[in-house]
Amino acid sequence: MVPVRPVPATWSRVRAASRLKAQFSISYADAFAAALALERSSPLLTGAPELEPLQEGAGLQVVWLPGP
Repeated sequence: MVPVRPVPATWSRVRAASRLKAQFSISYADAFAAALALERSSPLLTGAPELEPLQEGAGLQVVWLPGP
């Protein structure tokens, strides 16, 4: 199991997520997750195909989870 813990939604994180949301066709929740992964230079574990453009466009590292 991957450890999960909450992180504060600081203004800098909100702005980073907003920039990603404006640039890519993704939900705000996905934008926040991507912004946090980019901030921490960590891969994002996801199964959301709409995040694929961020790999090239934003340099997001993605670990793709298998579908159901």
